[in-house]
Amino acid sequence: MSRAAPAYKIAMPPTKGDHAYPTMRNFQIVVAADQHEGIGDGETIPWHVPEDVQFFKDKTMKLRGAGAAAKKAPAAPPAAQEGQAAAAAPAAAAPPKRTKMNAVVMGRKTWESVPVRFRPLKDRLSVVLTRSQTKEELLRELPEDRREAAAAQLVVVAEGGLAAALALLARPPYITSVETVFCIGGAQVYTEAMAAPCIEKLTTIYLTKVTAAEARCSRFFPFDPAATAGVRWELEHSSGPLVSAGEGGLTYEICKYVPENAEEKQYLQLIDRILTHGIVKEDRTGVGTISQFGAQMRFSLRDNQLPLLTTKRVFWRGVSEELIWFLRGETDAKLLADAGVHIWDDNGSRAFLDSRGLTENAEMDLGPVYGFQWRHFGAEYTSARENYDGKGVDQIKRIVETLRSNPNDRRLLFTAWNPAALDKMALPPCHLLGQFYVNTNTQELSCMLYQRSCDMGLGVPFNIASYAFLTILIAKATGLQPGELVHTLGDAHVYKNHVEGLREQLTRVPRRFPVLVFKKEREYLEDYEVGDVEVVDYDPYPTIAMKMAV
Repeated sequence: MSRAAPAYKIAMPPTKGDHAYPTMRNFQIVVAADQHEGIGDGETIPWHVPEDVQFFKDKTMKLRGAGAAAKKAPAAPPAAQEGQAAAAAPAAAAPPKRTKMNAVVMGRKTWESVPVRFRPLKDRLSVVLTRSQTKEELLRELPEDRREAAAAQLVVVAEGGLAAALALLARPPYITSVETVFCIGGAQVYTEAMAAPCIEKLTTIYLTKVTAAEARCSRFFPFDPAATAGVRWELEHSSGPLVSAGEGGLTYEICKYVPENAEEKQYLQLIDRILTHGIVKEDRTGVGTISQFGAQMRFSLRDNQLPLLTTKRVFWRGVSEELIWFLRGETDAKLLADAGVHIWDDNGSRAFLDSRGLTENAEMDLGPVYGFQWRHFGAEYTSARENYDGKGVDQIKRIVETLRSNPNDRRLLFTAWNPAALDKMALPPCHLLGQFYVNTNTQELSCMLYQRSCDMGLGVPFNIASYAFLTILIAKATGLQPGELVHTLGDAHVYKNHVEGLREQLTRVPRRFPVLVFKKEREYLEDYEVGDVEVVDYDPYPTIAMKMAV
C-alpha cells in the first residue's frame, strides 16, 4: 500500500476492471496422425502405440507451476485412444492436494470414446462441446456413487464450440484455477482450433507422427508448418524416429511445434547482431561490453498479452514489485529486499554508496532515483524516509489527468533524467524517458520507451516487461486499452561475461507470450499489489545464470 495521502494518489475510474481478462484462453493441441494425416475413423484409432498413450497422460496431467503436487495419482487413459480400454490402475495412496489442474477440451464423441469408468479424466477438468446433451445427461452414464465428485470436474459448453469454451476458460474461476488448456479432439474440434479466431490463441501443437501399415482413417488433421491459417510454425523439438513396443512395432515420432514469435525474435536477432558486428568497449564496471548504437523493438499488449520473454525465465515478481515501487515514488531498496527482490542490493550496499560519494545516505537509500523523479521531479531530496507529498512535479499523475482530458496531447512524456540530481543517485537512470500515445480510433494506449544504456542479457528483458506493465496500468487508470510498447535502445550492449549464456539463449525457439490478468482491483493506482495480478500461460525455458555487472 502506498504511504502517500489519498489526495496525492491517482484514483482509478469505474472502468478499471473492463479488461482484466483476455477474450479467449491460450491453449495447446495434442494429436496423433499417420503419414496421411489421418487421426481415426470416427470410432477407433487404427493403431496402438502405448508410448503415445503415456505421453498423452503425462502431458495433459502434469503441472508446471506452484499448483503442482509433490506426487500424482496414476493417470487415466487418454481420450485420444478412442475405444481402447486401459489396464486397471494399481491402488495408490491419496496424492497431495493440487491447487490447480489442466483442462482438456473435447467433442461429445471423444468424451464417449473414453471408457465410462475413466470419465471424467482424472485430475483434469473435462470440457465437453455438445448441443445434444446436458451436463446432467452426461453424468447419468456414470455410476451413481461417482456423479457428485465427477460433476466438479466436468463442464459442458452447449453453444459456440471451441471459441466459446476458450472464452469461458478465460474467466474466473477457470482463468486462475486451470494451468493449461489442451484441445484433444475430435476432427471437427481440431478443425476449429486450426482456424481463426482460435488459432490466434494456440500456443503449441504436440503431434505424434505414426507410420501406419495401411491407411484406414476417414478423419484427418491437415497441418502445414509453413502456413496454417496465416501462422508459421516452428519445430521446437522432435523425439526422432522411434519404434513402438506395441503390436506391430510401428515407427513413431513425437514433435512439438510452436507458432513463430516474431516479437521475441527481435530481441534475439539484436543480440546476434551485437555479438557478430558489435564494437568491443571497456566500461565503468570493468567487465567490458560488445555494443551497437541505436535499435528499436515493438511488442503488442493487446488482449492482455504480456511480453515476458520465453527463451529464458524472466523474474516476473521482481519486475512487478519494482514497477509498483517506482509508481509509489519509493527509493528505499530495503522495501524490495524485504519482499524477496534483491535486484538493487549491490547498488544499495554501503560500499557502493560510499564509492559514489553518497556517504550520508543510509544503506539501501538509493537517492532520488526513478520513482522519485516520476512522482516528485525537482523536489529537494533528503532521504528515503521523508514524506514528499505535494513536493515537486508529479509526472505520472499529470499524464493520467491529461490522458483523461486531452488524449490527443503530444506532451505525454515523463523522465527520470534530472541532471541536477544525477550525482545524488546510486545509479543514473538507464531507462530514462517515456512517451504515451493514444490511438483515438481504437482507444488504445501505447508507450515509447527510450533507454540510454541497455544490458541485453539481464536488464532489457526486465525493462520490456516493466514498461509493458506500466502501460497496462496507465491504460486501466485512463479507461483505455493497452496497445503497444515501442522500445528504443541507445547503447545496446552485451557484457563479456554474458556471451556464453546468450549464445545458449539464441539456440532456443521462442514460444508464445503469456497473458496478464487482474484478480483484484484497487481504488488507487499506487495501491495495486503484486498479488492482485497473475501471469497466466507462461511456459518459458529454464533460467540462464548471468552475473550482474556492478
